[in-house]
Amino acid sequence: MVAKTFFKLAFLTALGLAHAWAQTAPVARVAVSVGEAKKLTLAGQTEQLLVGTSLMAGDRIRTGADGVVIMVFSDEGRISLRADSELLIRHYEIDPKGVKTRIELELVKGTVRQISGNGSRAQPERYRLNTPVAVIGVRGTDFLAKSEGNVVEAFVHEGKIILTPATERCAQSACTPVAIASSENNLKYVRLSTNGQVEQREFRQGELERIFGIDIARSSNPVQGRVATLASPPARLNEGSEAHLPEGTRIVTSTIFAANTKAEAQILAHKAEAEAQILALNAKSIPLPPLVPVAPVSENIPVTDTPKPIVWGRFSTASALPQQLLVSYAEASQGRHVTVGELFEYALWRANPSGAMSSDLRGQADFRLAGAEAVLVQNSGISAAKVTSATLGVDFDNALFKATVGMQHAAAGAASINMSGKINIEGVFVGTNATDRVAGALTRDGTEAGYLFNKDVAAGTFRGITLWKR
Repeated sequence: MVAKTFFKLAFLTALGLAHAWAQTAPVARVAVSVGEAKKLTLAGQTEQLLVGTSLMAGDRIRTGADGVVIMVFSDEGRISLRADSELLIRHYEIDPKGVKTRIELELVKGTVRQISGNGSRAQPERYRLNTPVAVIGVRGTDFLAKSEGNVVEAFVHEGKIILTPATERCAQSACTPVAIASSENNLKYVRLSTNGQVEQREFRQGELERIFGIDIARSSNPVQGRVATLASPPARLNEGSEAHLPEGTRIVTSTIFAANTKAEAQILAHKAEAEAQILALNAKSIPLPPLVPVAPVSENIPVTDTPKPIVWGRFSTASALPQQLLVSYAEASQGRHVTVGELFEYALWRANPSGAMSSDLRGQADFRLAGAEAVLVQNSGISAAKVTSATLGVDFDNALFKATVGMQHAAAGAASINMSGKINIEGVFVGTNATDRVAGALTRDGTEAGYLFNKDVAAGTFRGITLWKR
């Protein structure tokens, strides 16, 4: 009897230790960390989040005014936590047999984008995102949620979400939903307040970024365009510093970033007040140098004389995007610092320490194209596109840039970008509108430059990079 009791206690102890280990084992890792981003552990310890940082059940993730964190979970689920947000990982247990999976997160405040992993897709009834106003359950899913005061807002990009009262804290199957939003109809957006008022309607163009601060690809297809790198991220996200961007970096869209000092953050074009200033400047008809497109080419413009002070470097996690202009991460970062880029894909690296551009730069300048490449990102995959023309003009006196790109693909036809905007004192520039994005940088002596470009079209999204010499 004593022996049986001993073995029974040992067995129960082993089970308890196994359960305890499951709760203390890492459940996620940080894939991207930008700006102020920290975790608070159950033990009360605070730690700055870096790429590769392990996250446990019980960790509380907090971001500051310039913070963004992208986390990859053990079942390949992904969460993007935006600025001024707080997320608590209550439980994240995945049962390979699909029986005891338990995923429970709590959005204390702020904005999150959730892309379901294998666990919640296999057992959606065992997932929930708690907010102060409602509990969000999934059937899919790729969605955004924002918790602010006595209101929670959500938008479904793919799949379906179910909102139940937060006060019930019950299993979703036993709760009466107060709202359901689905990507299969026009009712993708829902807003719920603590007084029980529910607003559900069709989402209008431009509202997504205004309300949630996240610019998901404007195509209805979740794997097209800019969302592709987040919806289907590369498997290798353990390369440490390659995705850890410097403090002050701003996420311009869901994948484009611009590294700049905090003092200069307000003059980037993706800020509403800066956009108003740019429009006001343009309204004054400040002249820019005449831009003469390069002659059309049948293929991507080759690298004929690549400027060494400014280069495009490939993150090790990059997918099959432009090849000729990209050097390795190690080569690009040697003696250089990052300026702008596409998360997980590539970045524009510039020589010399951070600082303002030369004060001797005056007048207007045309730049000569040294190299350009483009692809078309579609649901069916990524294929090479032609860059048929490109220009870059700079007005140093008024710190303005103007860029144009012509591109072509058999599946999408011809398309073009015509973008202008402000250049900050460090030579970084960004311009966006409803379908186009341009982000780039100049060398500090104003003689070389590079910029990336995105163009949304009906068939998908054009993406490309350029290099320039004055």
